[in-house]
Amino acid sequence: MSETEHTEAHHGFAHPPAEEDRVPSAKIVWVGVIALVVFFLGSLAAGLGMVAIRRTVNPDGPPPMPADVGKAKIGIVEQRLFENANQGLAWREQAYRRLDATGWVDREKGVVHIPIERAMDLVEKGARP
Repeated sequence: MSETEHTEAHHGFAHPPAEEDRVPSAKIVWVGVIALVVFFLGSLAAGLGMVAIRRTVNPDGPPPMPADVGKAKIGIVEQRLFENANQGLAWREQAYRRLDATGWVDREKGVVHIPIERAMDLVEKGARP
């Protein structure tokens, strides 16, 4: 086999030359721009639709704020964050003050409360009301 025959035989089975890598930058940019325009128009349509629905559902505008808004406690619901709530500490302090104080429970019946330490001493000694 001669050199030319050998080259011709291999060229028939050789791979074609590699194609140059080209990124279609213009097409990518146009697709991005079109996507942004479609997104913007969709967002605008949704916003306008929401405003129109709000006006249809509530033509007189939003209702006035309830009087209880801003209060620390509404009914039995604590409105503040637990880490900011100090009502439990205030209640405990008030209860301790009552335990250490003397006062009337019922004047008509003659019932009083006395400091807890004194009451425990009286119970320990066997004194009963």
